[in-house]
Amino acid sequence: MPEIVSEPQRWVIPAILLVSVVGTALEVRREKRRPTSYKRRWEAAMAEWRAMPTEAQAAHDNAALAAAEAAETAAARTHALYRP
Repeated sequence: MPEIVSEPQRWVIPAILLVSVVGTALEVRREKRRPTSYKRRWEAAMAEWRAMPTEAQAAHDNAALAAAEAAETAAARTHALYRP
């Protein structure tokens, strides 16, 4: 049996460090090419929003406001039930 295999302490830790350094470098390179941040998603959502007609934007706004008001009412009703 070769001597390097008989003493794994000498090569296991350097191999793990080498793999982690190479993996980190590859991941940083990939992240620079295609960022996974929310900014890109936000820009896509805003481009889609701008492409919508004004009536559709107004309908979406009204639906969001109605949903928020319904949630607020439900939360207030629930809070009133469990108030000491």
